This record gives sequence, C-alpha cells and structure tokens, in this order.
Amino acid sequence: MSWGESSNDQVDEALAHFYGLSSAGLAHVCELILEVDARQSWMTDGARSLVDWVAARLRVRDDTARQLVRVARRLEDLPVLSARFGVGDLSLDQVDAISRMATADTEQGLIDEALGLSNAVLDRKARRANPPSREDEREAHRVRALWIQRTLDGASGKLTAHLPHLDLEIVETAIRDKADKMGPDPETGLFDPYSQRMADGLVEVCATTGDQTTTSPPQITVFADLEALTTIDSGVTELGSGTLIPNETARRLSCDCVLETVITDGSQVVGVGRNSRTIPGWLRRLIHHRDGGRCQFHGCGNKGWLQVHHIRHWSQGGATDLDNLILLCGFHHRFVHEHGWHITTSDDGALQFRKPDWTPYPPPKPDLHPGLAALVDTRPI
Repeated sequence: MSWGESSNDQVDEALAHFYGLSSAGLAHVCELILEVDARQSWMTDGARSLVDWVAARLRVRDDTARQLVRVARRLEDLPVLSARFGVGDLSLDQVDAISRMATADTEQGLIDEALGLSNAVLDRKARRANPPSREDEREAHRVRALWIQRTLDGASGKLTAHLPHLDLEIVETAIRDKADKMGPDPETGLFDPYSQRMADGLVEVCATTGDQTTTSPPQITVFADLEALTTIDSGVTELGSGTLIPNETARRLSCDCVLETVITDGSQVVGVGRNSRTIPGWLRRLIHHRDGGRCQFHGCGNKGWLQVHHIRHWSQGGATDLDNLILLCGFHHRFVHEHGWHITTSDDGALQFRKPDWTPYPPPKPDLHPGLAALVDTRPI
C-alpha cells in the first residue's frame, strides 16, 4: 500500500483509523488473556506465570506482557471502559491509566475527562489517585533483597537488588550524583557509556564512607605473595574470597592500607607480625591539606573516592613521605596502575603525568602556526 499520492488529511485520518483498529484488537487480546487466566491453561506450557506465558506467546517484552495482563484483569469490572476500548476509542496506555482510578460508578466521567488530557498528565493523575498505603510500604520492605552472583572464576559478577521505592530513590540518587561527575577517559577524551559510569558511581558511593581525611575506605582482605608486590609477573594475589587478582591491582590496593606480615614455610604459617597502617592518619591529613582535598590528576578535581598513591611504590623502595604521596580518586588511582601510566616530578616539585609511552599528559601547548605567529609579531604593543 502506497500513501505517496494521499493528502495530509488522508494520511492523518488513516493513521487514526488503523491505530483505532489496533487498539480494538488489543481489547480482544485482553479478553482472551482473561479467558486463559480463568482456565489456567497457561500452566500446561510450563510458564511460571501468566505474564511469562503472554510474553512468550505474543513475543513481546515483559513490561508489555505485564501491562496487558494488568489491564485485562481490571477491565473485568469496568464494562464501559472495556466497551470503549473494544471499538478503538481509547489506546492501551489510556485504558491502563483510567483503569487504575475507575470504578463502575466513575468510569464514564473519567473517560470523558481523559480524552482531553495528555498521557503524561493522565499517568500523573492515576499515580496520585492511588498513593501507596502503609500495608504496601510494609510489603515492599518485607520483600527487599540484594543478590550478588559471581562468575565461576570470580573475576566479575552481577548485583541484583529489590528495594522499596524510598530506598531505591536514595540509592539511585547517590549513584547518579557520582556518575554525573565522572570525567572522560584520559586516553580517548571520550566519556564512558553512562551504564559504566553508574557502575563506577556505585563503587565510589561504597568507597567513600566515613571521614576521608582520617579513615581509609572500607576494609577488604588481600593475600599477596611478596613477589607479587615487588615484581611484575611473579607471585600470586588473592582476595579473602579466594578470587585471584592481578598483581598490579594488589600494588594499587597496597598504596594505602593496613599491612600484616604473615611468614609461611610452604603452606604452614610460622609467624604473624603486627598490623601497621601504610599511611598514618596524621600524614593523610597533611596530604589532604596540601592537595586541597581533591584528586591531583589533571582536569579531575574529584573531592570524593580519594586514595593516597605512592608515586614510587613502597615495595620498590619508595618512601611513605609527603613528597612521594599524592591524592587520586579511585578511578584515576586504578587508571595509573592498571593502564601503566607514570608520574614524575620536576625540580620545582611539579607533578607530571605521563602515558605508558612516557609522553606527557596533558601534552605541551603547541607553538602557534607560523602564519598566526607572524600576525602576532606585527601587532603594535
């Protein structure tokens, strides 16, 4: 079918006509879903729920299947709304919103009102008409949960949470606040996808609890062979859970940590030394004051997720002195270690970040183009 020779009015009329037909078709789909629900015939297909069955049977997304089932069950007690839906007068989204508010006594008035409202206004009206009750809040709190699922090798994993609306708002707001402040990748100049920045934001929220000037981030236990801290490839490092991590990651974590020496003879522990904090509280406060309480990576200025970095690592003879320590946010601390960047200091003590090939970052300001330089030289002073 070609509409190329049709007028604008004809196209508009046809669009409304066919969408009305699709709405009427969805009304019949809802009737059939209700019939399937009454017969419980979806169970014979091995589905876990009617929603799962509808999603599979109609090849639609879960949220679409959930909406269809929700509307079908509500329409059973709303004959006027069901009839108007069945002749294509109302869209599925309009019926969904109206059915959340309507009763058999109020549905006609709500339909007349809805015809003059946008979907955004109608949805807001529906939300406000049914605020959650105390029982709803208690039920949402009762089913709260957080699942952590690691991959088989423990190298990564997934977090899945089910939170009440207020708790979810608190968590989402905190993570988005951190994610929105994430800078671009220093190597590419491009921002990571927002989902990745949200992941970094979650880690930053967890890593910045407490007073950053006097306390270190939440403690995790790392078991590292001495060779893992002093060489590139030798030795093994593992977390308390048994997951192995790269040795460079161990060096990053050991920049600012609590150390405990364990002497072994093969697999037998023969001695345990005292705990010692790599960066004592008084030195951390000095570093924080000198660096203005912000990450020292060029262009960052992050005031949260701050960690103390050894310019020359202590395992390689670097001193835990003020001149050998700087503040880096967690993102850039990881970046410097895992991406092989370098930090050097000039004679006047200025820091210079360098890429793995030792080129400076940011690069030196280029000379003016010869034509511009000549123009500048000829301008009167």
